[in-house]
Amino acid sequence: MTALNPKSNREAERVETALQLLEAVHRARGLGWRTITVDRLVRIANGDGDKALPPDPATAPPSAFGTYRNPR
Repeated sequence: MTALNPKSNREAERVETALQLLEAVHRARGLGWRTITVDRLVRIANGDGDKALPPDPATAPPSAFGTYRNPR
């Protein structure tokens, strides 16, 4: 399991991390995913968002969508 790295005391970096986590949750909901793993969220918070962020629902292939997706 991925360990959460210590976070900066700089407010701007903390806000950026929070916005990335919110974006990940928004994308997961758009894809119809019912869950998102803590490991994925930790990887995003640690700065590995390029690989850990769910795909953008607007450009994602059909295989990325879950069973419970909202109709477009």
